[in-house]
Amino acid sequence: MAAILMTILNYIIIYTTPSHNRFADFVGIMLFGSKPNGLGEIIIATAGHFMLGGFLGIIFSYLLLLISEKYLIIKGITYGIIAFLFLFSLGVIFKITDLEFNPLRTIITKSIGSAFYGFVLAYTLKLFNKE
Repeated sequence: MAAILMTILNYIIIYTTPSHNRFADFVGIMLFGSKPNGLGEIIIATAGHFMLGGFLGIIFSYLLLLISEKYLIIKGITYGIIAFLFLFSLGVIFKITDLEFNPLRTIITKSIGSAFYGFVLAYTLKLFNKE
């Protein structure tokens, strides 16, 4: 759920700001070696982004078993930003083409999207935990 809403926010940002990088571009570069070209590659990269978001959500929900659920929303936002910083730093560390250098606007928009992902992730888990 969080990755889907994150993607929708990402497209809103793309069409309303000078930023042109999709979250699916990151996954596409990891899968195809370049930004996705054509509808088929974009669909596969977007599906990969949803799966990555789901995997990160699973990790977050297991981390909650080790820590308390107090301040869950703030923990979710922080987790989203930390996950973003970790994943995007891999492109710099391993000098992956098209991920090695990111302009400031990309970092800002991806940080906003990742914080939103963490918020939605935590809020969704909070809703599921209501009994």
